[in-house]
Amino acid sequence: MKKVLIIVGEATETVDTLYPYYRLQEDGFEPVVAGPEKRRYHMVMHEVPPDWDGKVTREWAGYTIDADVLMYFGVLLTVLLGLVFWV
Repeated sequence: MKKVLIIVGEATETVDTLYPYYRLQEDGFEPVVAGPEKRRYHMVMHEVPPDWDGKVTREWAGYTIDADVLMYFGVLLTVLLGLVFWV
């Protein structure tokens, strides 16, 4: 199965992480989750209040995701087909 890397860190956005994670599986790819450490990472969700002034959003705890592999100085020692990350 072709692998695609998803890079996560502490407080990664829930929707921006889980959407590609599941869509890749639906299209026949294996998502490989990588982080600074091989462990479980907590995700967060954001809400934009109706009276949003462009400066503040609300943040609360989301789900968790396990990093399958360890990123070492940004280099992954695995052959991958693609890369998913959010800036």
